Amino acid sequence: MQWLSSIWRNLFRKHAVDSTLDEEIRSYLQLLVDEKMAAGADSETARREAAIELGALETIKEQVRDIRRGALLEGLWTELRQSIRALRHNPGMAAMCALMLALGIGASTTIFSVFEAALLRPLPFRDAGRLVELVETRLDRGMSEVAFSEADFWDLHDRTKSFERVAAYHNNEANLTDGQPEKVSAPQVTVEFFRTLGVAPVLGRDFSADEGRANVAILGNKFWKTRYGGNANILGKVLRLSDRSYTVVGVLPAGEPWIDDQVYLPYPHRPNADRSSWEFNAVGRLATGVTPEAAKTELQRLAELLAAANPKEDKGLGFDFLPSRRWIAPDSTRTALRFLLVAVGILALIACVNVANLLLARGLARQREIAVRIALGAARARLVRFVMLESLVLCTLGAVLGLALAAACVHVLRTAEIPGIPRLDEVGLYPWVLYFTAGITLITSLLCGLAPALQTPAQGIATALRESDRQAGASRRQGRLRSMLVTAEVALAFLLLVSAGLVLRSFQGLLNGHRGFETTHRLMFSLSYPDSYGENGRGKQFVDSFLEKLSANPEITSSGAVNVRPVEGPNFGMGIDAASHSFASGSPPWAGWRIITPGYLRAVGLPLLGGRNFNETDKPVWAERGQAPPSHRTVMLSSALAKLLFPNEDPVGKHTLLWKGQGGLDAEVVGVVGDSLERGLDHGAALTVYLPYGRVGVPSEFVIETRGDPMAVVPSVRAVIKRLDPNLPLADIRTFDDVVSLSVSSQRMNSVVLVTFSGFALLLASLGIYGVLSYSVSRRTSEIGLRMALGASESSILRITVGQGLLPVLVGITIGGAIAAWLSRYLKSLLFGVQPFDLSTYAAVSALLFVTAALACFVPCRRAMRTDPAIALRLE
Repeated sequence: MQWLSSIWRNLFRKHAVDSTLDEEIRSYLQLLVDEKMAAGADSETARREAAIELGALETIKEQVRDIRRGALLEGLWTELRQSIRALRHNPGMAAMCALMLALGIGASTTIFSVFEAALLRPLPFRDAGRLVELVETRLDRGMSEVAFSEADFWDLHDRTKSFERVAAYHNNEANLTDGQPEKVSAPQVTVEFFRTLGVAPVLGRDFSADEGRANVAILGNKFWKTRYGGNANILGKVLRLSDRSYTVVGVLPAGEPWIDDQVYLPYPHRPNADRSSWEFNAVGRLATGVTPEAAKTELQRLAELLAAANPKEDKGLGFDFLPSRRWIAPDSTRTALRFLLVAVGILALIACVNVANLLLARGLARQREIAVRIALGAARARLVRFVMLESLVLCTLGAVLGLALAAACVHVLRTAEIPGIPRLDEVGLYPWVLYFTAGITLITSLLCGLAPALQTPAQGIATALRESDRQAGASRRQGRLRSMLVTAEVALAFLLLVSAGLVLRSFQGLLNGHRGFETTHRLMFSLSYPDSYGENGRGKQFVDSFLEKLSANPEITSSGAVNVRPVEGPNFGMGIDAASHSFASGSPPWAGWRIITPGYLRAVGLPLLGGRNFNETDKPVWAERGQAPPSHRTVMLSSALAKLLFPNEDPVGKHTLLWKGQGGLDAEVVGVVGDSLERGLDHGAALTVYLPYGRVGVPSEFVIETRGDPMAVVPSVRAVIKRLDPNLPLADIRTFDDVVSLSVSSQRMNSVVLVTFSGFALLLASLGIYGVLSYSVSRRTSEIGLRMALGASESSILRITVGQGLLPVLVGITIGGAIAAWLSRYLKSLLFGVQPFDLSTYAAVSALLFVTAALACFVPCRRAMRTDPAIALRLE
């Protein structure tokens, strides 16, 4: 309290403190006078000797003020006001610096806010570090991460000792017919699922241990708020889901993943669980004191026991687990966000270099002012502090503007729909983001002010004060330093431009490559059938009738259905081999399987390359419940898969084994279909087996080809569905173009962000080159005038100035190219169809930087060539 009180008096009651100091000094002086008079001196002599002994009173006062508490704060405040006053006298330079810094800081803050939300924010689960995702492995088939079969999960659940709890999640959808029909996600979870995650309902209760077969439901938080308005009386409400009634017993807290679906239903522990279909995602919580290594050892031992007990289904079975940090963002997303954070850091660094260059020029123009300060007694440390404070003021102003820019960008991002970038709706300027902005502001102020601060002169005062000599030696030193800074920002700009060029070429390759299917004038939508549609062929009857009525619409040219939506749907797979011989390269290929109607190929634009399409004689490959297996199965293969299984042969008429290793069903190949990128534009041609639809396996994803705008036929489609079954909701309505566009939205964001950053980097580098050359030409005006007076031509002046301007640029391009080539391997995971070291991209970027630099040199060079020798010599 005494320390604070002393600071308060010294800072805010200065007049009273100075009066007290005057009184103390006068009292001490009077004591000296009295002492000398007591020794025999007369009053005048005593006062003179006392004054000589005490020294200059004002010097004593300054010494006392310098050691008072709060003196440093007072000095900083005074210098801060001087810095602000100096910047107000040069508003153009201050505004340019602030805008450059706002660009760098604002962009960095925006990207970091996305990074923080996606990767740094903790999962909404208790002790999330002990949570893992459990997976099966089938390494003999080349599969390192697959979902569990139901039977394998229950075996693991019953036998493991390394996990406190394990639980499973099974994807499911249902039609909610409570009011307006709506298709909802309704996954089935084992009753321990939420306790395993470590979350408890915010309303109601969790599933109880004996509710595996009960008709109860738990609602997701967002769905509870959007569909039911957050009604606290939701408990006990009966929901009608796909012809069955469920009672709501709880509401989950907000968050993701796993707990952000709409409705959750309990899944029973069935004694006759299937071991051949891998459809269950499993999570586990490590038991206290169990290390990951010990848990993996137990899992491997358990997998070996199951493989020995079930050689047909579990041959080659293995278990593994993945850390929970991957639940929010996969490794590819993490790599992309880290790369964008590095890219925006480079942009901020370029802005720092440019501001440092401007402050260097400003410092050289203020050499006489600084020399006067030195002559008046200012220490070098105080001069450095003064320059650094000026840099801090600029960076603080830039940070304020940058935060405003970041707030606008964050608002845009929160409303964007970008798959692959998690938690975008949670992005905001939260505390950690503001801490990051404060940290980057301090670092930026150091980087911007360090070089100018170190250039403050400690000697050469007389030279600096001389009007005709402006410290030519210091000017040359600063000229070299500024050229080095230009070289650095050109190299950094090269890195950004090359990265943007590679990512942009990759993105263009994705969009312009051969897809195999057609997207124009095509509409996609989904239907979710109730369980009753699987009985007595009701589902097939509905699909047949629905497609027939659609074909009667003159605006619809073709229509079809498939079990998995192209591009964005899951990939249900099977092992497949030729029936007559084993696959030549060892393990048979793993191919996706699709159940389609005969009209699907035309509706989606896939060509039939050989054989025939499906017709009514082709039956499903599975047997109906209680019926004998089909006597003859038929399939169609994608071209790439047909070439793998039957190289140098016509596959039509040949036989294949479907789900090899999981039973093996013989089927005849009746057609070959063109390859397509149906798993995504960045996945290459898909290996696909096409299966005929029928009473078993009714497809629910529809594709319609129209004559005009696809969205224009939506009302007529709704009307047809309403006539056939008013309880079936139409869901996920989008054009095929929108589906494809959305599938590459993360790549598009990478391209847009990098191209934007690169454009700003190029602009900043150009400004830096222009500033250095313009300043250099202005410093050499007298020299240029003398050369022209002695007969130098304009071309020779041009060579001198352009050579001086382009030399640091060429050095920067060389250094940037070497660094980019070394770092390009880290870009590999973000590229598709483009090599990290693409010579054409490097050459294009080099040419772009060189031409831009040449244009930046043009104005100063033109001014140099028009210099009047007489005026130039008069300046000296």
